[in-house]
Amino acid sequence: MEGNIEDFVPSLREALREAGLEWKKLSVALPIDEEDKPQIVRHEVHLFDGKSAGVWRAPSLREMFRGDTRPPADMDQYPEKYTPVFYRIEKHLITACDIFGACADDEFVRIYSALRRRPDGKSMGVVHDVAWQASALALGMWPLSMEEFEAIIGRLERSARTWRIGPASYNYITFMRESFRGLRS
Repeated sequence: MEGNIEDFVPSLREALREAGLEWKKLSVALPIDEEDKPQIVRHEVHLFDGKSAGVWRAPSLREMFRGDTRPPADMDQYPEKYTPVFYRIEKHLITACDIFGACADDEFVRIYSALRRRPDGKSMGVVHDVAWQASALALGMWPLSMEEFEAIIGRLERSARTWRIGPASYNYITFMRESFRGLRS
């Protein structure tokens, strides 16, 4: 899934233009206050490209679903086409856990399940809001259908379930950190 700014949703393209951000290095910034408490407002996605920052007023996730493409039958193999989307979501969750404290595997299962079933549902906390914003950025950057999005998030949910060994295990975040070591930018 090649990135192309022409594929971006118009509101994201406009936010990048206004802030002068480089789209190839785009990340979600996680604003905190002077007491290191998160200041995340779900639809106000703070963007950072390594040098400059801006804010994108993101529409709902459902509004950003595009097309009717069906995902591949075997999503369990993390199809290469979707690697940038998996990476974009998981790297932001690692950062959120590094800043705000790691989530147990069960929490990741609940977050992914909620995103898959009710993409724009009520906030379950800061890591859920970060997952929503990372998903918004992915949907804003790549034309994904609702079915593709559900399959991607469903695959992440199954990963968290696979690594879970009990109600207080932290294996999924540990696995992600080890897998992404040296990859995050």
